[in-house]
Amino acid sequence: MNNMRLFIKNLLSDSNEISHKRVIAIGAFIILIGMFITNQFGIKTDNTLILMFGGIAGGESVLTVLDKFTIK
Repeated sequence: MNNMRLFIKNLLSDSNEISHKRVIAIGAFIILIGMFITNQFGIKTDNTLILMFGGIAGGESVLTVLDKFTIK
């Protein structure tokens, strides 16, 4: 259990601070997975919502990667 907590902390943080971009990207990705699962059971989700949350998850992930390469 302690290893899982450490893994999640390392996933969401960069050194000592929690990265808000990572939290938003993971949250949007979880919502996106939920929409795909509901589509499999016949509950149709608007394509605009799928594109919106996919763009948020992808965009925040790209911003996190770009943040690694910026000079601080």
